[in-house]
Order: sequence, then C-alpha cells, then structure tokens
Amino acid sequence: MKTVIVLSDTHGNISAMEKLLPIMNESDYVFHLGDYDRDVFAFKRELGDKIYSVKGNCDGGGEEIIVEIDGVKVMLTHGDRYGVKTSLYKLLLRAKELGVNAVFYGHTHEPRIDEIDSVTLINPGCATRYGEKTYCFVAIYDGKLTAKIVPFI
Repeated sequence: MKTVIVLSDTHGNISAMEKLLPIMNESDYVFHLGDYDRDVFAFKRELGDKIYSVKGNCDGGGEEIIVEIDGVKVMLTHGDRYGVKTSLYKLLLRAKELGVNAVFYGHTHEPRIDEIDSVTLINPGCATRYGEKTYCFVAIYDGKLTAKIVPFI
C-alpha cells in the first residue's frame, strides 16, 4: 500500500504544514496542488523526492503532472484553467483525454471528493485562513484509491 498526503492553497501558511510534517514523513508521496507551491519545498530536506508539486494561479501556474502509483494513474493540477469554481466538466474531459483514474485539484478552497464516470476528482481544500483548514489522506493499493478529507489538528 502507498500513502499520499495532498495539500493545496497553502498561501504561505508554513505553520499549518509543520503540524503535518510527521504524517508527511511517514507517507510515500506528498502532493501540493499550487498557490504557493514553494511552501512545500520548505520541507525538501525532510521529504526529499516524495514531493510532487504544480504551480497554481498565484504561482504563474497552469501545470499538470501525471503520476502512476500502484496501478492508479493520477493527474495533479491546480484547476483554475479548467474553471473548477463553476463546474468540473472541463476537468473531467481532460482526465478522460489523458486516461487517468483520478484528478487532484485545488483553487476553490472547498474540500470535496467526487466520482464521475469512473474518474475520482479530489480537492483537498486549503491550509489557509479561508474556511476550515483541510488536507486529503489517500491510500492506494492494487489499482484502487481510497481518499479521506481530514481537518488540520
């Protein structure tokens, strides 16, 4: 089993991320979905190559990364260029075009997990002063993905 911590929209809130450092250390991967993508690199020495990060609209973003973990193909993006504040339709179309099983996105600051047409769309929420601070814990095993939105402690 592989584990992933997914963060988005940290907006410089390093102290919130420090609370997660023990969990990030124990995880196999740490995904940061933009808006201050540099925040996660404050922990580069501790976390090393397990960090995967994309730039958000506040970072000059628009990036996508595809990662395959134990038979699950996932796309990382911030989501702004897909209009996720209005609809997940464009994001779903891109996921189908790329043939991914799951998409991790941010931008809206609203945590949610949606299953649409066999694609799992996950927004971990945000780690900033905007609403409740949340992240997502993901377990991947034998081609299956399980995700849970978790509030910061």
